[in-house]
Amino acid sequence: MSATEDLFALEIFFRRSELLVTFFVIVLGLAFGKLKIKGVGFGSSGVLIAAMVAGYLYQFDPIVILQDLGIVLFLLAVGLEAGPSFFRAFKKHGRRFITNVLALLGIAGVNTIIIIALAGVPLGIGLGLFAGSFTSTPALVSALQFSPEEEVIFGYGVAYPFGLLGVILFISIASRILRKKMHEEVQSQSSLHVAVYKVLDRDVHGKLLRDIHLLHEHDVVVSGILRDLSVLTASGSTALCTGDIIKIEGTQAAVEAVGAKLGEPVHEEFETESELDTRSVVVENVSAVNRSIADLGLRLRYNVSITRIIRADMEFVARDEHTLEWGDVVVAVGTAYQLDQLEQFLGHEQHTVQPSVDISSLAATLFLAFLIGGIVIPIPPLGPFSLGLAGGALVSGLLFGHFGRIGNFIGRFPRNATSVLKELGLALFFVQVGFETGQSFVESLDFQAVYYAIYAVLLAVIPMAVSFLIGHYLLKISVSEAFGVICGGMTFTPGLNVIAQTDASDRPIVAYSSVYPVSLILVILLVQLMHLALVTIGGG
Repeated sequence: MSATEDLFALEIFFRRSELLVTFFVIVLGLAFGKLKIKGVGFGSSGVLIAAMVAGYLYQFDPIVILQDLGIVLFLLAVGLEAGPSFFRAFKKHGRRFITNVLALLGIAGVNTIIIIALAGVPLGIGLGLFAGSFTSTPALVSALQFSPEEEVIFGYGVAYPFGLLGVILFISIASRILRKKMHEEVQSQSSLHVAVYKVLDRDVHGKLLRDIHLLHEHDVVVSGILRDLSVLTASGSTALCTGDIIKIEGTQAAVEAVGAKLGEPVHEEFETESELDTRSVVVENVSAVNRSIADLGLRLRYNVSITRIIRADMEFVARDEHTLEWGDVVVAVGTAYQLDQLEQFLGHEQHTVQPSVDISSLAATLFLAFLIGGIVIPIPPLGPFSLGLAGGALVSGLLFGHFGRIGNFIGRFPRNATSVLKELGLALFFVQVGFETGQSFVESLDFQAVYYAIYAVLLAVIPMAVSFLIGHYLLKISVSEAFGVICGGMTFTPGLNVIAQTDASDRPIVAYSSVYPVSLILVILLVQLMHLALVTIGGG
């Protein structure tokens, strides 16, 4: 009898400890999401899978307030992350990358509406299929605001693995077919040439690099100096001596012209065990944006050699008069310590945003989110309209992220803090949704799921294929950059690993990062537009 009473008491204990169950499932789900096969895993969706299993086996009751809090935190963090570059992206990359990603999402929307309407797929399942085929968590969160959770989660669960495989296979097969062309583009698009010369010109002996007019006239930089078996940092204050072995970067014609005047070519590389290193640093410090390299004094202050700047689809030699823009990739050469100092100035979160989370500012962003979400506007043809909690959180995050400060409240938190808010919000949301839909998901599995899997592949592959054709052949975007736009448009980061097998340059990453913040927001709006269109034509 005592054993029965103990079991009963244990059951009561777990019924009354919803938070214990919630965070235990979160721990299990995150551990499962970190498991990867060839660099691809479920990520945050692992929490949803774990919660669905727990919901099916134990029928846990969801906590509605945690679900609401989760979606607000997630979308608020999405807005804060996208805000600084969302509006800039339209001005900076509008002609090609943004146009291409708009085409991708537009085609995806039309394609989804046609398939759902013609196949007679229930509206909720159809939107879930779209979110799963795009492996897009923001799309899933958006779909759950308008349709029954059981239907959306079922569609997402069926489509996700097939969407994952579809993207990987498409990029893998296409890159293999176009491998030769990608290699040609890599060679032709990179205007930079690197060569090693021995200095024989006595006129430059003892002169500082910044005072040698020959280098400035031909737009080249010295990225390394080998002297007495020691590799030196080539900064503006470094003196050049006859007998030095120097590495010159620039266009091939300019490098050869400068090298011929300075000395003779050397067909060997520097010592590989040098303490010097090369690093790419992304410019995120708002105090460095719109200021020239000379004005910032990067070469003199940190004693590094700034060799290149990568901006969107352009890679060029870094000159003192060049002005840095938000998101530029600065390639620098120096010791590990020197590069760490440069990175802390240009891109480290302590120098770009507040060094810690300002609780009052976080409270202000949440207050604005609830305020905007609670506004109801009567529109005669459509009835009452409201952005709701999700829309309010997204708009609040975008506003604070874009302006950086509203009054005394800060809108840019440390990157790791924003990431924690986003992951915590998503985990809380996924747990509650998984508890509620785990049972219905298993009960809904039947032969119809095979057709849904086929639809998922079509929902993923057709927009990718058409977007690639438009981007590469109409907008003249290179193959690897077109793939980068596709990955960014689908917010699918693992796809970059597939592209890197053929093109390991920064170009696909730049293309991806250029459209990612825009896609993050637009895919949420796209789901709402598709829902409205399908309801209008009777697709639901």
